[in-house]
Amino acid sequence: MLIICNGTFKSGSSWLHAIISDILELKNVPLTKIPISYNPNITSPTRILEKNLDLFVKKEDCFNCNYLTKAHFFNKKTLSRTYDNEVRFIFVNRDIKDAIVSHYFHFINYRKSKWSFDRYFNLIGVYKAYEMFLFNYRCEKYFNASLFLSYEDLKLDFSNSIKKVCEILSLDELNDSEILEIKNTTSLKAMRTKAKKDGAEYYPELGGESYKLFRKGEIGDWKNHISLKNRKKIDAIINGDISLITRIIYYLLFTLRRRLNIL
Repeated sequence: MLIICNGTFKSGSSWLHAIISDILELKNVPLTKIPISYNPNITSPTRILEKNLDLFVKKEDCFNCNYLTKAHFFNKKTLSRTYDNEVRFIFVNRDIKDAIVSHYFHFINYRKSKWSFDRYFNLIGVYKAYEMFLFNYRCEKYFNASLFLSYEDLKLDFSNSIKKVCEILSLDELNDSEILEIKNTTSLKAMRTKAKKDGAEYYPELGGESYKLFRKGEIGDWKNHISLKNRKKIDAIINGDISLITRIIYYLLFTLRRRLNIL
């Protein structure tokens, strides 16, 4: 089985990946190492680049081996195709406003920038919000709602969320003590401590400072950063009210830049 923990940036896909990794370990489900050819960056938890997914599914033995990868897959071609039962997508969604705030702190840490939130939002964040909307829209269009977890539910109802993960993966339910163990080992505090001690498993681009990207994880933290004016802009995007100029700038700032491999 190939398990793909898919979510837009800063939605909780790293957390979901850590949770599933722990579930598989408790269930004694062995994981096969994904060959480096599918992503030469061996420090990344995204072990399969989106452009290599088709080849992986065709070439590797997803019937007899188990694989796990974190991902931010959202190309239409990837999401709209039909997969065998041995390829399991699990999605995690998060309030875009909270995700944008998290992306802001990722940005200033990664870029070592001192930008204010408003400057970030007007120059980058509003377009990142559109990308997050587009990502969620495409995933929800092509996949059954039963495959989606909510970041907020993971925070507020961890036990039932874990039971849902087990159901998606066709695994027997965990008992209460096992669920508590996973909750403790995948908490923000635990993952931050691990990043300091053992290295940058989930954010290798920041090396020894990767722990900084495990922040508060609070629901509604956006209220401390997003003005009413900017909230209305995000709400308009979520409702599909997106201007042509926003779409064009997004294409230039994100899509074209990535295709040309421009930093």
